[in-house]
Amino acid sequence: MSANPQYPAPGRQITTDDLLAALLPDSPAGAQPTAPTPAAPAAAPTLDVAVLVELARRQGALEAAVAAQTTPAAAAPPKATPAVPRWAVGTAVAGLGIGAGGLLLGFALDLLAAGAAAVAAGITAAAPMLILGAVLVAALVGRRSKGGEFEVTQTVVQTITNTVKGRR
Repeated sequence: MSANPQYPAPGRQITTDDLLAALLPDSPAGAQPTAPTPAAPAAAPTLDVAVLVELARRQGALEAAVAAQTTPAAAAPPKATPAVPRWAVGTAVAGLGIGAGGLLLGFALDLLAAGAAAVAAGITAAAPMLILGAVLVAALVGRRSKGGEFEVTQTVVQTITNTVKGRR
């Protein structure tokens, strides 16, 4: 950065009055300390640098700037007071924990449902083979339950009809 603008506006220079007008309130009376005013307004006072320095001193801006410049580097910085109460931090941490736990629970339930759907699809695809296997197992178990013996039953039926001619 430099004091000279990179893209100057032609024919426009910022004066001290322009700078003061931008930094001060709309009216010079607004920069004055509030005090009971008489019923008849007085003439607007003119502002100068001494008035601005006095206003900055009353607001404490000058003492803070001077204290910051005169503080030795080796001195310990003042202890910062927390800007946020401890209960608010605890509540925020608890809220984050509950939100993360709910998110993880949602992911777990989603994975559980996807796993159950995959198992159901696998069983459906393998159903014909499972049924065939169950029939074969039942046949083998039924065959072995009789001890391996076969029982054969044979029935022979013979009807003999003797007819003689003329006799009945």
